[in-house]
Amino acid sequence: MPVLRMFRSTLRRLLALDDPPERTALAFSIGIFIAFSPFLGLHTIMATSIAFLFRFNKIAIFSGTFINNPFLTLVPIILASYAVGAFLLGRPVKIPAEGLELLKNPHLLTADYYRKLFKEGWDIVWPFTIGGMLLSVVCSLAAYPVTSWLLRKHKRRKSDSDA
Repeated sequence: MPVLRMFRSTLRRLLALDDPPERTALAFSIGIFIAFSPFLGLHTIMATSIAFLFRFNKIAIFSGTFINNPFLTLVPIILASYAVGAFLLGRPVKIPAEGLELLKNPHLLTADYYRKLFKEGWDIVWPFTIGGMLLSVVCSLAAYPVTSWLLRKHKRRKSDSDA
């Protein structure tokens, strides 16, 4: 299963880092926040800027950020963001046909895509933004303790085997 393989690969990269577990977990959870944020097309720029600004380990922050990738997770994250936002705003979860077509075939690096996206209006953008921000907060807050625990456990196991 490709998604499971991706998560295992990410975990192996994080376990290999020498930074303190809490700092690595923080960088990873910030990457998760960025991954679920509605700022499509800006995730890598945001991750790079934050990594350099706060001197975070780039592998950790990019591992979190690239949980959202165009090959496996982009469409499910977009749809979940929209559904959560529509639910919170009391709107129907059904995406209009024109909007669904834009989400199925995103051309994130073209200006025309964003023109069409905004032309469809706030009926799509607003719920997606609200849902994406909520998922960013919730997922990053959940990622920190889980990642921190896994990294500390690995570090203890590694130090016990070295002793």
